[in-house]
Amino acid sequence: MARRTKAEAESTRAAILDAAEVLFFQHGVSRTTLEKIAVAANVTRGAIYWHFQNKADLFNAMLERVRLPFQTLLTEIDNNPGDNPFNQIRDLMINGLKLIASSDQHHRVLTIVFHRCEYIDELNPAVNKQDELDEQAVAVMQRAFERAAQADLLRDGICPYLAATALHMYMGGIISNFLLRPQQCDLHQHAGALVDAMLQGLKKP
Repeated sequence: MARRTKAEAESTRAAILDAAEVLFFQHGVSRTTLEKIAVAANVTRGAIYWHFQNKADLFNAMLERVRLPFQTLLTEIDNNPGDNPFNQIRDLMINGLKLIASSDQHHRVLTIVFHRCEYIDELNPAVNKQDELDEQAVAVMQRAFERAAQADLLRDGICPYLAATALHMYMGGIISNFLLRPQQCDLHQHAGALVDAMLQGLKKP
């Protein structure tokens, strides 16, 4: 009985997150109320508060469902310091772009983050968490570029921190534009070429 109750609770939580994801995508975050999410998920508002403290908590839980693959990719870079850092970064970026191009859920959630999320006070905890993860991504790439510099692979005069920051901003621009106008580019097919266009400017000739 306990197992079934736990499974039902997990199913309800997933239904709430699925409904929130769709409504946030369709209407934006600030225009989507917990009442609307409850109706769409076919649950009571009390059920939402059983699983989530508030909208920011729900929003952050929705993000966590797509963060995990990216965090795993980042962890692999730090866990394998002996590998070629440029190859590591290239694989990370290409796999990330292909995941966004092929996964409807990633496309939806990242569209919410980039284009449907008004940075209002109510969501500050979730926004702060996203900022932390962006900083983590830059820090991992900075460490990789520092290893590249030590191996004499980084172009002379390029600071590892600035290289990591520039790459992070470049990738953010690609993702943002693809989410708005996916017809402009076959992201899955051209992910490698897009990443190489940036990395070639960072590699030592």
